[in-house]
Amino acid sequence: MNFDFLYFLAQPWFVIPWYGFGILAAAWSVYDMLMVNTQVNAPLKAAWPIIIVFFSVLGLAFYFWTCRPPGVATMNEARKEEVHHDYVDNLFFKTTGALIHCVGGDGLGIMTAMVALRLIGVSFWVEFWIEYVVGFAFGWLIFQLWAFLLHGNSLGEALFKAFRAEFFSMMTVMIGMGLVMANVTPKLVGEPPTPDMAAFWGFSAFGLLVGTVLTVPVNLALIKLGWKNGMA
Repeated sequence: MNFDFLYFLAQPWFVIPWYGFGILAAAWSVYDMLMVNTQVNAPLKAAWPIIIVFFSVLGLAFYFWTCRPPGVATMNEARKEEVHHDYVDNLFFKTTGALIHCVGGDGLGIMTAMVALRLIGVSFWVEFWIEYVVGFAFGWLIFQLWAFLLHGNSLGEALFKAFRAEFFSMMTVMIGMGLVMANVTPKLVGEPPTPDMAAFWGFSAFGLLVGTVLTVPVNLALIKLGWKNGMA
């Protein structure tokens, strides 16, 4: 398959504004969730800025659409709580919340490992599996565990439920990342790009986006099974 139409992901003229806007938007989202849209749960307050950094304008648009009730800035706290609960209480927005928990933690872990491993220089499969393990650990022991503890589970229950949810979510996120790493990036830039190259950040964001799309049906199923709680 010809992926030449994605070559813009390797170009500084695209990557620098993409991440520049993402960083500014993420900083604004932190302020918004602390001062205005205050009823967002704590793990999502940590995960949304990560998503917005990588997905830039798409991430910010998704935040406004699925997590920020219209007119929230004019409401008192009691009204915000009521409106936010009603706003996110549908299957699509619950699935979005599950996605943000998942991809925020997984993505942060994957990218942390990828930066270190590209600087060291390892083979594709060594890199892939280390990124998988680190991404899984970030998702399981930080974001998923945090969310389940907030729902009143004991530490043992929360660890089990977080592992169960993370196992299926992370699998599909990493499949998306792996497909891009193995099939798209090499055809456009040859050797795996390093963190000092625009292509590294452009294709990383794209891989994470592909992984996010692939994990949508998985998170939907987990919500329906009651194994995840969404934004509640």
